Amino acid sequence: MNLLWGKAISTAISAIAKLGVADHMSATEPSSAEALAQSTNAHAPSLYRTLRMLATVGMFHEHSGQRFTLTPLSNSLRSDVPDSVRGVAMFLTDPWHMRGYENIYHCLKTGENGVQKAYGRNGFEVIAEDPASLENFQAGMSNYTAMEGALLEPFLDFSAFQRIADVGGGHGSLLAQILRRNPNLNGVLFDLPEVVAHAPSPADLGLTGRMAIESGSMFDRVPTGCDAYIMKHIIHDWDDEHSHKILRLMCDQLASEAPETGRVFLAEMVVPHSPEPHPSKFLDIEMLVMTPGGKERTSAEFSVLFESAGLELVRIQTTPGPICLIEARVAS
Repeated sequence: MNLLWGKAISTAISAIAKLGVADHMSATEPSSAEALAQSTNAHAPSLYRTLRMLATVGMFHEHSGQRFTLTPLSNSLRSDVPDSVRGVAMFLTDPWHMRGYENIYHCLKTGENGVQKAYGRNGFEVIAEDPASLENFQAGMSNYTAMEGALLEPFLDFSAFQRIADVGGGHGSLLAQILRRNPNLNGVLFDLPEVVAHAPSPADLGLTGRMAIESGSMFDRVPTGCDAYIMKHIIHDWDDEHSHKILRLMCDQLASEAPETGRVFLAEMVVPHSPEPHPSKFLDIEMLVMTPGGKERTSAEFSVLFESAGLELVRIQTTPGPICLIEARVAS
């Protein structure tokens, strides 16, 4: 029953995130539900009942007089902390996402994704038509980048390369991190027009002259003049056929630009072959429900996918978290 009630917990956390409740709280001075409701334009009795429930699972500390303080968990719902997950929490209950999970039974019966069943098109097309959903989704992806960027930092020595493209790079957070880490490296941010339209400019990032922004579809082309490509949580969104197409475009560019030294880097989770609990197994269900054939892959599956695109797996570097940096090169 506790597992079944998980829906109440996750949707309540998302609603609290959308209201911005944590931004009006501290870890030391209790705030009343009434005051928090006034600050967030919420219904005080309903907010109290929700905070009371979430306190039972460690999201808040409850004090006498219907007052609450933050815990380390709810502190991550603040907008102004480095490890914020507020954006993730918000997009997980946007209508397109919820409707996807409403159709999980259909996914299990047919192998089709739930968003396609609900809307007749894939999730990326759906959110592209809804500015609010797109904004929440990009905020969530930026949250992931901030969290995972710290884990990837020790592995981002790309000083051997001249120009790297972050394909599907969103608002450019990872690329900016890489370029700051490697002052002699130039880079290009590549994503759909509606995505890069909201990305900070190179000047805003302090990378004038070192960072370019290009828009387009990664199924049609990838930036030229690069000796390295990186994608974070992109390949897992697509089935093998679509993933092959993206990787083949990169392979062809590297084969002409830097056949010996060029590299493709994927920042992805890798599903362990053993049956222990692992975040990749949960994210894999997200891919099942939300994407057109996306999935999390084992190391063997990555190797086969690379081989199909003319690449070969070089190594998989593991971090203290679930994210890995997977390196491939043009097959010899």
